Amino acid sequence: MFTHLKSQALRCADSLGIPGAIHRRGGAAKISDIMTETGLPQSKLPHLRRLMRVLAVSGVVADRSSNHQPPPSSATTTSETIVYTLTPVSSLLVGSPCDMSAMLRASMRPNTTAMFGHLEEWFRDDTGAESLVQMVHRASPWTMTKNDPALNAALNDACVAETKLVMEVVLREAGDVFRGIGSLVDVGGGHGAAAIAISRAFPQLKCTVLDLPHVISQAPEHSTVQFVAGDMFHFIPPADAIFLKVLSSASLDFFLKKKTRDTPLDVDGQHKYCDIYMALKQLICLQGVIDSCSDEDCVNLLRQCKKAVLRDGARGKIIIIGTVVGYGPQDDVVREAQVLFDLYMMCGNGAEREEHEWKTIILEAGFSEFKVVATFGLVSVIEVLP
Repeated sequence: MFTHLKSQALRCADSLGIPGAIHRRGGAAKISDIMTETGLPQSKLPHLRRLMRVLAVSGVVADRSSNHQPPPSSATTTSETIVYTLTPVSSLLVGSPCDMSAMLRASMRPNTTAMFGHLEEWFRDDTGAESLVQMVHRASPWTMTKNDPALNAALNDACVAETKLVMEVVLREAGDVFRGIGSLVDVGGGHGAAAIAISRAFPQLKCTVLDLPHVISQAPEHSTVQFVAGDMFHFIPPADAIFLKVLSSASLDFFLKKKTRDTPLDVDGQHKYCDIYMALKQLICLQGVIDSCSDEDCVNLLRQCKKAVLRDGARGKIIIIGTVVGYGPQDDVVREAQVLFDLYMMCGNGAEREEHEWKTIILEAGFSEFKVVATFGLVSVIEVLP
């Protein structure tokens, strides 16, 4: 019943700058240090202690006594005997290895979280609203981002941050999927975070980003990536490979479910990657292409992709980074995250799909073969061939 409060506590902590306060104190801070760094009024000290207790129990921060022992019992504890340190979760909010606070802020916007209070109303609605977003806001998600510059900027910033983290893992663990191709179009690629990462890993690859005009107009110039404004449902530039990311949002409850190690991230060593992977398993991504679409729209999009990779006798492929519900090793945390993820996307008329559902839309679009080549927690890499 109160699980949603963990997401709200995380959002509050990030907005107050608590992870940054701990980081600036060398990764360990007492509550008085946090009060000083955040500039909170002294009257809020008792309330901050209670918030920090929630964050510690949830695994967002770790707590220990000032002599490096486990925190003392409630009978002997005082606020100044406890030292708070960052965990892999909170490290992701201070730029280690990348700053995911933009993703958190975007997915926890008040308009977004309040919308779910109308879920029952939407289920009972018979007026023809195709999604909860449409019923509450009288507009599609795409129209909302087009008409709201602040929302558009928030989602673009979040997408860039989230994509950097995901692509680091994908390129390291499944980079072979990009070998042997000379050109690639990142459809719905936003400000080019994924395309830039791919071009750095494979300098011979000519990378292009296709997105809507209001997105491309804000994209930074880059020497190795070309940006093209257009509608993916009408035309996709020809290439050896089409790249589709399924980076969609859900409740950050998952972000807090699974306990992680308290060890800090080693920026330079192999240990860093292990902790990034653990934190990635706790991450729910932000904005998507295929998972934001109905089955009909997905089929139409994939048909455009097929046209783009079948030209002049060439036969390219589609590379999809997305969720395959129920695929691969499953634990309770991953499974719960996948179905919550799907519920979130349902509210915008999108979906997270099981393997047989992926197969249905891919075959209907005219492709002959697909395979899941790798899975990392929530994220799978799918290769689709004409």
